[in-house]
Amino acid sequence: MENSIKITQEELERINSLRTEIAANVESIGRFNIKKHFLVKDLESIDTELFGLLQNSEELDKKEKEIIDEIVGKYGEGQLNFETGEFIKE
Repeated sequence: MENSIKITQEELERINSLRTEIAANVESIGRFNIKKHFLVKDLESIDTELFGLLQNSEELDKKEKEIIDEIVGKYGEGQLNFETGEFIKE
C-alpha cells in the first residue's frame, strides 16, 4: 500500500488519549442522565404526596373552622385555652 502512511507514536497516543476521555465523558453523561431520571421520579412522588397532604390540611382547616364556629355560636366571642378548656368571653 503506497498510500498508507503511519502516524507518529505521539500522534497515536494523543488521539487514543482523547478517545478515552470522550468515552469517559459519554459514560458520565449516561450516569448523570440515569441519576436525573430517578431524581425526577422521586420529585414526582414527593409532589403527589405533598398534594395529598395539602388537601388534607385544607380539610383539617375546614373542620377546625367548623368547631370554632360551633363554639362561638354556643358561647359567643372569646378566647379558648386549649390546655385547660377554659373559655373567656370578650
